[in-house]
Amino acid sequence: VSTQSTWKAVVSTQSKQWYQRRVHGGLPESPNSFRFIQTQLIKSTMSSLSVCVLFVCVQFAVSQVSRGPPRAGGSGADDDGFPTPSGCCDWPSCFDERTQLCLDTCLMAWSQCPKKLFLMTCYSEYMSPFGALPLQCFPDAAPHMEEAEELGITGTAKEVRLAVHKLNGKHCHPKTGICRPDED
Repeated sequence: VSTQSTWKAVVSTQSKQWYQRRVHGGLPESPNSFRFIQTQLIKSTMSSLSVCVLFVCVQFAVSQVSRGPPRAGGSGADDDGFPTPSGCCDWPSCFDERTQLCLDTCLMAWSQCPKKLFLMTCYSEYMSPFGALPLQCFPDAAPHMEEAEELGITGTAKEVRLAVHKLNGKHCHPKTGICRPDED
């Protein structure tokens, strides 16, 4: 055996023993030790990567919060940056509980509701980002808003509509269908 091959065998044996003591705590090297080390390295890398991704997501969320809510079309925003409604068309069509019909908010007109279509009630606070449909968007209440204000009628759109309808109550004849104002 040559000196060079003997020297390589000694160095190789010493390296192996050092590796076993350093990595495995003196345990003999098993056939799966490389796979175990590789798996631990991958887990460590993935853990670090997930922490970095989480950090980026948090930074993005913080930047979005500091910007504030998005502006609708870049115009019509008031001082706090939240868009303001431009009219009744900013609310979707809805179901009017009082008439049992669908209300087209842009046309301010009632129509039969399509079958198998679910619409939110016009009084729902979640109907639009602006909240419930305002009183002036109801065709039966809009003409009487000044009168209601003069009489001091306040409350939700539902309450004001009911009060206005009581003021403008009519008695209709069952046979002829002729309606006359109530005289209370």
